[in-house]
Amino acid sequence: MESIRGLIPFVRKAGEMAVDRQRSVLRSFKADGSVLTQVDRDIDKFLRDSIVSLFPGAFVITEESVLEGIDDGRREVGKGEFVFAVDPVDGTDCFSQGMPGWALSIGVLDDSYRPVAGIVFAPRWGAEPAGGTFLFADIGAKALLNDEEIPPIDEELHGAPQVFAGSSIHKRYRLDSFRGKVRNAGSTVIHIVAPLLHRAVVGTIFSPNYIWDIAGAHAIVLSHGLVMEYFDGSPIDYLQLVGRQKAEGPIVAGTKRGVELIRTTFHRL
Repeated sequence: MESIRGLIPFVRKAGEMAVDRQRSVLRSFKADGSVLTQVDRDIDKFLRDSIVSLFPGAFVITEESVLEGIDDGRREVGKGEFVFAVDPVDGTDCFSQGMPGWALSIGVLDDSYRPVAGIVFAPRWGAEPAGGTFLFADIGAKALLNDEEIPPIDEELHGAPQVFAGSSIHKRYRLDSFRGKVRNAGSTVIHIVAPLLHRAVVGTIFSPNYIWDIAGAHAIVLSHGLVMEYFDGSPIDYLQLVGRQKAEGPIVAGTKRGVELIRTTFHRL
């Protein structure tokens, strides 16, 4: 496989489906208390079927479905094969309440379980009057934003740097040493890619998540030289996550200086 560009129209259509149904969506809850909607299930199936139609036999992991022997983590990936990790709606709670902080995400890992391509579509996020934010990083290429090149990231820390943080981070860390602004969009995916979108944002910190929450955004920021790793500095081993396990600890992402700022000013409780 040399490119995932063929997935773009399917992801755009899925985003349009979500926007059309957001106003009338009904909330339900999973066993762990997290929000689930029928839109999540429908888009999950649509994207999974789209991937399989373009890449027959693909190893697909999605948030809302388990295909025995395919995406439950028991099948080993052979040489030259790719893993697709799909989050149909990241930020379902926000989505189900009519908020803009949600996104669709597809991440691609190579046969060494490294993130090499990704698509993130946040239809209602950003300054565009219509169409939202669409990030696409093809295999071996830098991510584009709405089909345009992304300007180089400024590594310097200007003024009061801004950081996105998960909604429960205040339960794990003291933030009084951090002199900037802490924001939350409602979507881990948006948090990870925020330094590519918003010039004052230098990084993010969030609690352990699943492979579908992070793989697509990781590939996108990695293509622009940004950092994403565990808070303790160790790399994310995706081989440990393909069986649907949570990441082993809190994760930080952003510019090198932004990540260092987070590490030195967010103190574990």
